[in-house]
Amino acid sequence: MYLINPSNPLVSIIKIKESRWNRFRVWKPLSLMVLADLIPPDWEISIFDENLGVPDYPSLPRPDLVGITAFTSQANRAYEVADHFRHLGVPVVMGGIHATICLDEVMERVDSVVTGEAEGIWHQILEDARHKGLKRRYDGGLAASTEMPISRHDLLDSRYAFGAIQTTRGCPLNCSFCSVSAFNGIHYRQRSIADVVQEFKMIREKRVLVVDDNLIGTRPEHIARAKDLFRALAKAEVRKEWVAQATINFADDDELLALAAKAGCSGVFIGFESPVPDGLLEIGKKFNLLNGRDFRASV
Repeated sequence: MYLINPSNPLVSIIKIKESRWNRFRVWKPLSLMVLADLIPPDWEISIFDENLGVPDYPSLPRPDLVGITAFTSQANRAYEVADHFRHLGVPVVMGGIHATICLDEVMERVDSVVTGEAEGIWHQILEDARHKGLKRRYDGGLAASTEMPISRHDLLDSRYAFGAIQTTRGCPLNCSFCSVSAFNGIHYRQRSIADVVQEFKMIREKRVLVVDDNLIGTRPEHIARAKDLFRALAKAEVRKEWVAQATINFADDDELLALAAKAGCSGVFIGFESPVPDGLLEIGKKFNLLNGRDFRASV
């Protein structure tokens, strides 16, 4: 089985001559690494990330199944890859955010489409493929936190500047412009802290991108869990520098900031969206207006 992340025309590690920053603009295709962990051992798996370079597919052994994920910027290349393998008679399954949002378009270009998060139905997809009974569409919905496995970090090489990990899914803010709530929902789901620490230790890179759309959440119990996670990472001495994404409420808790730094946090992408109340109201991000927020003081 081949799991493929198509090349992205916007960013690529191999285009370092165009900009040395390109090496830092690409992270691992974590969704494929997650699904790889759920594949039974009698399947032989290869993950190809075309952002490291496009493989010579004709020279490779013919697979029994191809799985593709894609953002919209990768969709055209995804269709080219799908066409190649379908002409060989290999069934192609495509999932990810583009396939979920643009379902009708994608169904015309592949054999089967997976919408939503695939963990809960991936086993059924593999069984159907094994018996040549793939359905045209599978709806994964939202996976429970207990269904989120440890990713197969061993299946990709070490040319990345950053490792990648996900500790939560979903974002309760539901901003009007954002795809996160449409794809991962507004229910904030948190993985087991023990699993997260174990996975951190498996990452070979010294720097890690925590891909959570909102690492610390918004409610007191979310913040408490984030503190517990940071304490566990520090205690385990994983010795990684990591960066994450969060909301400006990260600045409201000195203990949270101190624990994050102790756990290896070296940077946080903050979703300001707009510095003025009218702009925040227009996009539905009222959370940034709570408690008379002073952005300058928070920074």
